[in-house]
Amino acid sequence: MALTVKQIEAARFGIEKERLSDGGGLYLRLFPNGSKRFQVQVARAPGSKSRGWITLGAYPELSLKAARGMAAQVRAMADEGKTIDDIRGVMKGECVGGPETMGSAANLSRSGHHPNDADLPPDGSDLLLREAAKEWFENKRKSLSSGKHIDQNWNTIAAYVLPTLGDMPVSTIHMYDIIETLAPIWHAKNTTASRTLARLREIIERARIKYRLEIANPAVFCTRTAFGYTRHRTKHHAALPLGRVQEFWQWLEEVRCDETTRLATQLLVLTGKRTNEVRFAEWALIDAAQRIWNTDARLMKSRLPHRVPLSHQATRVLENASFLTGGKKLVFAKPSTKSGSFSENTILNLVKRFDPELTGHGFRANFKTWSRRAKGYDFDAIEFSLAHVQTKLEEAYMRDDLIEERAELMQDWADFVTDGSLPQSLRQQLGRG
Repeated sequence: MALTVKQIEAARFGIEKERLSDGGGLYLRLFPNGSKRFQVQVARAPGSKSRGWITLGAYPELSLKAARGMAAQVRAMADEGKTIDDIRGVMKGECVGGPETMGSAANLSRSGHHPNDADLPPDGSDLLLREAAKEWFENKRKSLSSGKHIDQNWNTIAAYVLPTLGDMPVSTIHMYDIIETLAPIWHAKNTTASRTLARLREIIERARIKYRLEIANPAVFCTRTAFGYTRHRTKHHAALPLGRVQEFWQWLEEVRCDETTRLATQLLVLTGKRTNEVRFAEWALIDAAQRIWNTDARLMKSRLPHRVPLSHQATRVLENASFLTGGKKLVFAKPSTKSGSFSENTILNLVKRFDPELTGHGFRANFKTWSRRAKGYDFDAIEFSLAHVQTKLEEAYMRDDLIEERAELMQDWADFVTDGSLPQSLRQQLGRG
């Protein structure tokens, strides 16, 4: 049954079929973003049972009547023995197959609806997975701020996928190829394998969209059915028992270490911030008068700016840091390093000198446990302090970051950690006060 303009106007992706037939090989393709494109299905070569799609143009720029005319011309070229690549070449205005083909191209052009190159799918039939992976990675890395995460995204694909699937065209990869590739590591390295599968799914999906490959994504399947049940427990960052937090602080004040590392670790413990947020803290974003430390959104895991009220102890730590790096951009500046600050593992290596199982991130767990169990602080205030991502509903209704309540919370926490004392003043300690 032929389409009508009203049917085309009313058609919506997810409600109708993905393609609506107009007859004679002409279809209207519906896309998730709301766009609609006319396509013709023809044999890939004379006598071939394999069929492919040729995109004519987008509706409503290309009318239904014009699309029917173009579809008839495409079918005529196919009947003349042209391959699908020949026809696509004609659609792009290339000279393929002699004068009669050029005449067909001219007719298409005179119709006033010759599609632009942007309307035509790039030929992705021979796109290798390693080529698609490189395109995906170059696009993906723009959204990643952490060098570690950038490396992980590529390294897992390079190590576990490309050796076996890299030289296969994306359009020929089947589900069982992926299952066989990941099966050797699925149970032994389940977290790594799961993340690798998710990245592979993105790679193929991006190739499907960009090159309009007429395939289902072979990386979408039930992993439990494919690999069987996997027993694993989430391993959380190690944290000290609350009773040992004050012991650690006392040790931190006395241990022989680089002074910048000591100060950075103290600030991390007192504020509940993440390591990278401390590493790249800037003097320009610290409001000394209001005692508030601002962190730019680019450093935050949530990609939202974050404010931390500074306790008296945290303020003293920053005063000590100013004595060392006050003329620099970064609070914990290390001009000799590539990043301009200390390395990502510097704090980790220091805290492991106190306890080999300990991590810097574990103090965030200490802070949350103490805030709820010991003091009964409001859940929202604690979550804002830790910069945890809110649900969309919470974000819509909670417009205040509870900075005043959090100021009391952070001061209480600092008093607990330090037993109410201030860190030593570097100026006084060195006789320059």
